[in-house]
Parts: sequence; C-alpha cells; structure tokens
Amino acid sequence: MLTMQADDREMFEATLSKEHIEKRLEDWKSRISNLYSSIENWLASNPSYSIKIQTEVPMYEEIMQQYQVGSTTMKVLDIYKGDHIVASIKPIGLWLIGANGRVDILCKNGTATLIDKSDKFEKPEWIAYSGTKSYEGKPFNTRFLYDLLGIPENEHI
Repeated sequence: MLTMQADDREMFEATLSKEHIEKRLEDWKSRISNLYSSIENWLASNPSYSIKIQTEVPMYEEIMQQYQVGSTTMKVLDIYKGDHIVASIKPIGLWLIGANGRVDILCKNGTATLIDKSDKFEKPEWIAYSGTKSYEGKPFNTRFLYDLLGIPENEHI
C-alpha cells in the first residue's frame, strides 16, 4: 500500500478544490467527446458501420463527493454494424492511480481498456490494453479499433 508523508499529503490537498474538480470533469467530458469524434471519423470510410450515442452512465466518484461536486453523467458510444450493436464504449472513471481516466470497450470479439496516459489538462494519449495476457498497451488508433471489431485487413484504412 502506498502512503503519503504528511508534507506530500498537505501539498496534494492544497492543490484540490471544488473548482479544480469541476475543471477536471469538464476536461474529461471534452476528451471523451474528442475520442468519440475520432472513432466516428475512423469508421466513416466503412459504410457498414455507424455510431449512436443513446445512453448515459452516472458518474459520482469519491473525490467529487468529498468536494461537494454534484453527480454527472457520461455518454456511452455504441458502434453498429447494420442494425446490430457490435461494440459499446463506456467511460469508467477519471481519477485513477497512474492515469488520467479509463474507458472500456466491450464487443463480441473481446474487450479492451483505454487508459489516458497524459498529464492533467494535456492532449490525451490513449493506450489500449486488450483482453490478452500481455501487459503492454498499444496506441489506440484505427488499426487497433478495426482489429478489435474484426474488420478484415483489406478494409483497414
């Protein structure tokens, strides 16, 4: 278990405020929106696929509660092939040790976890970890998404 020394804890807590937490939430929603736009662009060249945002999941993490920041919702992106959902992309959490947020991709061909390895308020660096036993992540890009969805190599962009 990691422990903070008293000076480290005071410095950490001094940087947090309700306003800081709210700014982090705004940034998180923006990064998720941009991620979804990228996915939509990647799939645009393949007319068999479409996306829909129809559902939301609640978000009320412990740190939000501690600083009296109200709960919010995050959009879930569904990827369709024809009339059938083939994948759902769901934000899981913002405040993680060693990462700037987590998103899960659930699909019939497997699952993947996306971790944003960027620093706070920086350009996202999405790294994908698939359901394999490998602990090494790969950059989340068109090729990774197409492979996860089972789109044949000759249909890759």
